[in-house]
Amino acid sequence: MPPALCRTSFPFLRWPIRPFSETVDQREPDPLLAAHLAKARYSIRLLRYWWAAQAIRQECQRRADAGLEPPVIADYGSGRGWLKRFVGSDVAARWIALDWQPEQGWLRAAGYEDIRPCHFDQPLPLTDGEADVVVALHVFEHLPRVGYSLAEISRALSGGGFLLTATPTMPGLLADIREKQFRRRLAEGRLARGGHINSFSPDRLRMLMESTGLGVEFVTGSHLIRHTGNPLENLRPWVRLNQLWGSLFPSLGSEACLLARKPAVEDPDVAAWSPQPLRRGAGRPRLAVAAAAVASLILLTGAAWSLWEQGPERSVHAVMMSQFQLDASHFLVVSHPAIPEFGPDDRIDIVDHVGQIPGRLPAAPAGTHILIHETDLAALGDSGTDYIIDSRIDAGWSDFYVLRVGGSGTRLSHFLSETEREG
Repeated sequence: MPPALCRTSFPFLRWPIRPFSETVDQREPDPLLAAHLAKARYSIRLLRYWWAAQAIRQECQRRADAGLEPPVIADYGSGRGWLKRFVGSDVAARWIALDWQPEQGWLRAAGYEDIRPCHFDQPLPLTDGEADVVVALHVFEHLPRVGYSLAEISRALSGGGFLLTATPTMPGLLADIREKQFRRRLAEGRLARGGHINSFSPDRLRMLMESTGLGVEFVTGSHLIRHTGNPLENLRPWVRLNQLWGSLFPSLGSEACLLARKPAVEDPDVAAWSPQPLRRGAGRPRLAVAAAAVASLILLTGAAWSLWEQGPERSVHAVMMSQFQLDASHFLVVSHPAIPEFGPDDRIDIVDHVGQIPGRLPAAPAGTHILIHETDLAALGDSGTDYIIDSRIDAGWSDFYVLRVGGSGTRLSHFLSETEREG
């Protein structure tokens, strides 16, 4: 039996799941989150917040039952504070938001008491042992020194405290190849810092945690198939089947989810606590293989039906948007003939469209980005707006870039001049 399967656990399958719109705290609504919640009852894109919230609620209840102080939770890469909304306001905890440029208004509305700007490649603004829980959802794939960042998290965790993290995943060999591609593009100036520059397998995540003194309690996959707007995401069994697949095959689960705990001090009141996830016993390999086969068949059938039901018009954009995983983004999409779903009557002349963008962006909501085809980058170079290349998207058949206005990073003008010089 493969060692990776022997270590597989099934924590998600025993945690309750209800329609997210019924459980998320929306007393001061976030319209962007509300728009996501309206797309499906159990949006697989939002599962990252659901499972972390379940683990946090369980820890808060455990501490309350033991008569301990409420935990201090550090949200590492807090964004607009969606995690806090998923946990809700009915559990006692003190929340710290950590981010490069914290969105103060949304974080306050979500209920964060302490908001601290920080750079994740530098020492964290947390004292030793200050946090009982650190949550880092889709952050490590963006960081230049993951080992250093994890060492800082380990320092900031209290004895018995734990880290919850989620990151895109794939098998070890493919992850190594993918990361080399990321680093080459970064060195060539084709990928800005802040984009995806790391790729992880479950085994690499485990190794990184253990190297910084954190013991892994479970690592599992979240899902196999994510297609925003898929009608199947209104069905709870569909979510459970995706979770079963991810539990059986973490490296093929699309998104790896991990809980790692710092060893507790020798004090019975704060001793390490384990959620005791259900583990696949060594004596039941046939049952697990059968379950995996059934889950695979149902998932693949559902995926095929989803694509047929929604048609090819939305699939390309769904793939591109899912690769750029910044939840607070607003997109202006510059159409191009290379995008198959645009017919001749729908194409926007790039020169005319570019003339409209500079005047529109300053008034657009914070976090606005432009999705643009690589052949149209030069048309933006002389627009007079300070565009930054946020990330590059390899769509397989063509390359696209996500641009934003202002801030730090690779400037479009510099990128274009370097490209011209190398050409």
